Amino acid sequence: MKFGSNKQQSVEPHAGKVTVLSLGFELTGDIISKSDIRADGILVGSIRTDKKVVVGEKASITGDIIAEEISISGEVVGDLYIKGETTIYADAKVAGNIVTSSIFIHKGAQINSGIQVVDAKAVEEASKSSKINSVSREELYSMLDDRTAKKKDVPVKPISKPELRSFKESSSTDSDDNDALDFPRSW
Repeated sequence: MKFGSNKQQSVEPHAGKVTVLSLGFELTGDIISKSDIRADGILVGSIRTDKKVVVGEKASITGDIIAEEISISGEVVGDLYIKGETTIYADAKVAGNIVTSSIFIHKGAQINSGIQVVDAKAVEEASKSSKINSVSREELYSMLDDRTAKKKDVPVKPISKPELRSFKESSSTDSDDNDALDFPRSW
C-alpha cells in the first residue's frame, strides 16, 4: 500500500487460514485442504494439503498424509509423504512408511516405520501410490471452487410467518364440537 492511499491490500494474511480438527472431534473421511491443518481429535481417513499439518498430543490419525510439512506429537498410523520437513516429537507414536525431504526425531518417540529421505520430486512421485492422490490437486480444487460458487448463487427463500388463528365464540348452531373453541396454535 502506498503512503496516503485509501486502497486496502488484497493479500490476505496466511495466519488465519487453518483447518482445525479440535479435541473431542471424531471424523471418518478424507480431509483435503488448501490451508494448514491442525488435528487434535480423531481422524480415520487421509489428509492432503499443500501446506503444513500439525498433529497434537491427543490426536489420532489413521490414514495417509500428503503435505508440505508435518509436526507430530500424537499418534499417526499410515504412510507419510512430506515434501519438506518432518518433525516427530517425544510423545509421538508413528507407524507406516515415511517418505520425506528431511526428518527430525526427538528422543522418546515411538516409531514403527520405514524412513526414506529423498528430494521433493521423489516425494511427489512416491505419493502417487496413495489412494488420496487419485485425483489431481488442480482438478479437486476446481471442483471445490465450482461447488462453492454454486452455493453462493442459490436463491434464499424467505421464511413466512406462521398464521395465528383467533379465538371464536361457540354458537349453539355449531354441529361440530371440535370447532367450537379454536385456540391459537403456536407450534
